[in-house]
Amino acid sequence: MTIDNLKTPTVALGTWAWGDSGETGNGYFGSSLTQAGLEEVADRAHAAGFTLWDTAIVYGMGRSETVLGEVLKRYARSGYQLSTKFNPRIAATGDNPVADMLERSLANLGTDYIDL
Repeated sequence: MTIDNLKTPTVALGTWAWGDSGETGNGYFGSSLTQAGLEEVADRAHAAGFTLWDTAIVYGMGRSETVLGEVLKRYARSGYQLSTKFNPRIAATGDNPVADMLERSLANLGTDYIDL
């Protein structure tokens, strides 16, 4: 997707607490949602027209991205957008830490591109 085609929705659905402790349904923020519960959240959001999912590799040290990627497998990739972030606190020390973190996020999310 090119930047010319990107229409950023007004609202993004944040997934900060999804799988933040390493286990779905056992989150730091009192989340008791199971994988099935998170799928229901996604289904309801999708039905209501929400299309932008926000996450970051630092959320649960990649677990939020992994859980979100699993939940979104049920939808065509062209039917939603993903945003994620670079976090210098957990960046690798290689030649290109931004690219390295992006590759990790792509793998966690099970996708080949990030929209935002």
